[in-house]
Amino acid sequence: MSLTILAALILGLIFYTYFGYMILVLILGKLRNKKVIKEEIRPKVALMIAAYNEETGIKEKIENSLKLTYPKELLRIIVVSDGSTDKTDEITASYSDRGVELIRVEGRVGKTEARNVAVSKVEEEIIVFSDGTTVFEENAIEMLIRNFADPEVGMVSGHLKYQDKGETKMGAGQTLYWKYECAIKRAQTYMGTLTGSLGCMTAFRRAYYSSLPANIIEDFTEPLMFVQKGFRVVFEEDAVCYEETTTKTQSEWQMRVRVIRGGMTGMLYARKILNPFKFPVPALQLISHKVLRWLIPVFGCLLFLITCLGISIDSSNAFLGILFVLQLGFYLTALMALVFEQLGIHNKILGIPLYFIVVNSAALMALIKTLTSSLEATWETKR
Repeated sequence: MSLTILAALILGLIFYTYFGYMILVLILGKLRNKKVIKEEIRPKVALMIAAYNEETGIKEKIENSLKLTYPKELLRIIVVSDGSTDKTDEITASYSDRGVELIRVEGRVGKTEARNVAVSKVEEEIIVFSDGTTVFEENAIEMLIRNFADPEVGMVSGHLKYQDKGETKMGAGQTLYWKYECAIKRAQTYMGTLTGSLGCMTAFRRAYYSSLPANIIEDFTEPLMFVQKGFRVVFEEDAVCYEETTTKTQSEWQMRVRVIRGGMTGMLYARKILNPFKFPVPALQLISHKVLRWLIPVFGCLLFLITCLGISIDSSNAFLGILFVLQLGFYLTALMALVFEQLGIHNKILGIPLYFIVVNSAALMALIKTLTSSLEATWETKR
């Protein structure tokens, strides 16, 4: 096989992963058009707020939760403290007269295990997971819950909108990327099911919750467990929540390494779902949108090496020459954006290639760590 053909094949894989798959799911979603039965139902709901040393923001989160318009007598608000050592528990306890509960899990066991413990202590039909920094729109719970009128629905993922208050390059890239992800989630729902959920706003049927190992990130793996049980996981566009974007390259990179590594570990744990004969739609989604995405840095490195080797052998090869110039220009633009960031100069256009490099270098590091070590159950959140 010639280097030109090999380069074209790798380029085709990269194009499919980012653009071809999106086009495919939009078409399949339109053709299948599997809608969700939505009705105004009012089951008992437990809102669980995961918290570890959230003293700077837990008050605002509780106040936001108390303003939710879901009937107060049907909504139980619980802060799940994973061995917090600051004033998180104390602040939460000050709201006990307003019905806010605290479940403290000793020993810093990690977010997943803390939630496992908390879920075992409630009896509400529906549980909503949230984080300490996430702001819900007032009608968010109603918008999530109405999907459970459909007996096929086991889990509902909310709609996250990032707020880039500093108008940074990282924030611009993150916001654009998430809009792209939401378009895919919408189409996947019409295909039949999602294969992921939003960790900061996810609702599910408590009776079918799977208690996961402590080092498995539940917002990626728990939806796969629901799909394996025959349920749909759906995207509710009208259940809106907000979080602030990361502002610095280093913070985004560290977060992406952790999230991607968690996804890889979760995929290995729930690997049965990759069987295309038993789970054809989920397998297509996971291989196209996750496995290939995680391998993009490998494809990118191979493509650059092949083009360099190709033009060194045959400098007249126009295809490889143009491909080399485009790659070099892209990487230099990302480097320039990184330098500008250090100088405090912000440009949203330059943020796109920089964000691409950050995400994919994080995926490469996550792949290396997944192959060489076990994922830890806890981490330090950057605030």
